[in-house]
Amino acid sequence: MDTAYPVDLFVRKPARIWNMPVERPFGKWSVLAVFNFTGRSDRKFTATLDAAKDLRLDPNKEYIAYEFWSKQLIGTFKGKFVGRPLSPYDVDVYSIVEKQDRPVLISTSRHVRQMAFDIKDLVYDGGQRMLRGVSRAVAGDPYQLRIYVPEGFSGKRVELSEGLAGSMKTNGNLLTVDWTANTGKDVEWKVFF
Repeated sequence: MDTAYPVDLFVRKPARIWNMPVERPFGKWSVLAVFNFTGRSDRKFTATLDAAKDLRLDPNKEYIAYEFWSKQLIGTFKGKFVGRPLSPYDVDVYSIVEKQDRPVLISTSRHVRQMAFDIKDLVYDGGQRMLRGVSRAVAGDPYQLRIYVPEGFSGKRVELSEGLAGSMKTNGNLLTVDWTANTGKDVEWKVFF
C-alpha cells in the first residue's frame, strides 16, 4: 500500500504539500501533490522543496518532473524542486522519476497515482533499445504512456498486443504513446528507440 505524508505539516494548516513514495518491483518514483487552498483570486502559491529533506530523494541525482492535470513535462531538477505557481483552489500532481541515460516511463493517463495503479511490469532492453511493459486496460477508455526521451534517442515505433494500433507523438523530450483498448484485458506494449 502506498502512503502519502504531509511535507509541510508543521508549516501550514492544513498541509498543502503531500508526497507519496511509490516502489514496485520494476522501479521507484514519487507522486507529489501541491494544493493552493487560498480563497483570494490573486494569491498564487509556489512550492520550493529540498530533494533530500522534503521529498526523501538523493540530492546528488537528477530527477524528471511531469504534471498530471496539465499533461506537461516540467523538466529535470537536482537538489531542489520548484513547482508551478498555482491559482487559488487548484492542485498540481507531479510524477517524479529518476533520470536515466535511456528513455524512462514517467507517467500514464489512467490514474492520478501515475503508473502505481495500472503498470504491471516495465523493463528497458538496451540491446534492442526498447522499453516494454504491461498496462491494465479499461475497454473503450483512451490510454496514454508518457515517456521521457533523453538526447540521442527518438521514438521509432510502438507494438501493442491484442492487435491494437497505437500512435506516437514527440514534443521536445516528451514522447506520448496513445491507444484505446477494446477489452479489459491487459495490454503488452513495446516502444522502440
